[in-house]
Amino acid sequence: MSEIPDETSPYSREVVEQVWQLAQTVPGNDPAVWRKDEHGAWLHRREYRNRNSEFGWEIADLGYRMRSLGLASLRPMQWQNHVDFLVAARHQAVITADGLRNTRRLL
Repeated sequence: MSEIPDETSPYSREVVEQVWQLAQTVPGNDPAVWRKDEHGAWLHRREYRNRNSEFGWEIADLGYRMRSLGLASLRPMQWQNHVDFLVAARHQAVITADGLRNTRRLL
């Protein structure tokens, strides 16, 4: 998938870039390409909305579309963590980094 949101993306290119900037930078890695989500899972910038990639990521929305918190309510999240977030199962397991790979860890 492309890093550029397509017509089905609910977010503009500018919002996607602002959310990307919220992801954790990792020393020794190009922050324009590699970052981590709040659970420690690797994200690759060009894999936005790509669920076929271990490093794909999506935007978790905690109220942005309701305009309650604005951009502060958006989080970059590895796609499997995002799915878990959506079904409220995130307290059972998360995707996190294990070296240079992502792996599921039980909480």
